Amino acid sequence: MWETLLKAVLTAGAVWCIAALSAKLARKSAALEQAEREEKEREQVDNVLDSVGHLPADDVRQRLQDCTRKK
Repeated sequence: MWETLLKAVLTAGAVWCIAALSAKLARKSAALEQAEREEKEREQVDNVLDSVGHLPADDVRQRLQDCTRKK
């Protein structure tokens, strides 16, 4: 009887450990995906800034107004 109880407790502990490690891995994967999305967004912003950085303010304002009208 004690042997069966010990096996049940050890099995429950092993299942809990596996679940905890799986959850930790899922959180790390989600954090990595978020970091990759943010990096892509930063690159897009940098590209936009590079493309309009040399333009006068009036031209930039006109482009922004054109973009808002398209939406």
